[in-house]
Amino acid sequence: MRVAVVGGGAIGLACAWYLRRGGADVIVLERDGVGEAASLGNGGLITPGLSNPLPAPGVMGQALRWMLSPDSPFLLRPRLDPALAAWCWRFWRSCSREQYLIGMRALLALGAHTVELYDGLAADGVEFELHDEGLLFLFRTARALNEEAAVLAELQREGYRGAVHALSVSEAQALDPAVGDGISGALHAPAERSVRPETLTRGLTVALRARGVEVREGVRVESLTRDGAGGGWRIRCAGSEDAVADRVVVACGPWTGALLAPLGVRVRQEPAKGYSVTAVGEGVTPRHPLYLSEAKVACTPFAGGVRLAGTVEINGFDLTINRRRLAAVTAAPAGYLRDWRPVSPELEWAGLRPLSADSLPLIGKAPGQEGLFVATGHGKLGITLAPATGAALAPLVLDDRLVAELVPLRLDR
Repeated sequence: MRVAVVGGGAIGLACAWYLRRGGADVIVLERDGVGEAASLGNGGLITPGLSNPLPAPGVMGQALRWMLSPDSPFLLRPRLDPALAAWCWRFWRSCSREQYLIGMRALLALGAHTVELYDGLAADGVEFELHDEGLLFLFRTARALNEEAAVLAELQREGYRGAVHALSVSEAQALDPAVGDGISGALHAPAERSVRPETLTRGLTVALRARGVEVREGVRVESLTRDGAGGGWRIRCAGSEDAVADRVVVACGPWTGALLAPLGVRVRQEPAKGYSVTAVGEGVTPRHPLYLSEAKVACTPFAGGVRLAGTVEINGFDLTINRRRLAAVTAAPAGYLRDWRPVSPELEWAGLRPLSADSLPLIGKAPGQEGLFVATGHGKLGITLAPATGAALAPLVLDDRLVAELVPLRLDR
């Protein structure tokens, strides 16, 4: 069976990996370079413990307050667009406690074996920069600490298998000397990990090519049409040779909807812009991946630098870097760390993540289109859920076998 994967980010490459392992002849088509979109500047946290949905009880009020501040962690810029209005309505509906818990269980189920899957990639020879120090949540206020502790406790009740340890300020500083005196406490989730995303996409690409997968970069897919001769699909590419496949997986992030719309397939998601800065710094460098809780910023140490990543901005397909919002991300460590500050930025980045209204991925068959599958809508959990998505989707594509984890993630839910 020949399978074409449209999209060469972390999700698409992970799908290609598990499809190839399942015996498929696979081709990957990426419009730019592999891993150069949302995967490039991602914070890199592998965090089943952050798998609670974005829409939650009380979130709408907070979101409306944040909209009044142009450098807040969440910003929605209104526009006259029926699709955006429908997305906002579905987001509001998803904020009920019942829907929140349904979403939490679905995310936990999909990500239950995330750590083992990453270990499996490494054991199979995929080379990437991986860290296993756990995740340290830092809080400036006791209120924020208590709120996050309640979320993590609920995640544990619903199936999160990792431990969570409450730390005093001195205990947090003993664990990581970069922690400053301005925090009120910390939580340590030792099971969490982090990866440098661009090494993951590069490592997957090298490993896929070594296993006979054709990875074509700089190929913009214009349309998908039925291939009358073989009953499969023809993937029409601008300025490049068309591809033909028995089955197609579309994993091109926020651009998935535009590609599938001519086929009558609706993909209910919005592009959500995130920002990051990757830089060397001065002062005591963090040893652990950190989540700066009130700022909603991830602080992830990599070999040779630290990445600060955060914000959710709903503003269409605008990739412009808003300097004020980037500055808010860059300044976030000042309230949490002893003296580390970023200097000499290596990368200042803005990228678009596909965000569904209930913040659950959209994974499964494209309704009404035999042999066509979708993997998108992962929001801020793309790196966390990439291997799990590929591992869960491959049996459906290859054997028409639907695993339980994908049932609540279907496109027509």
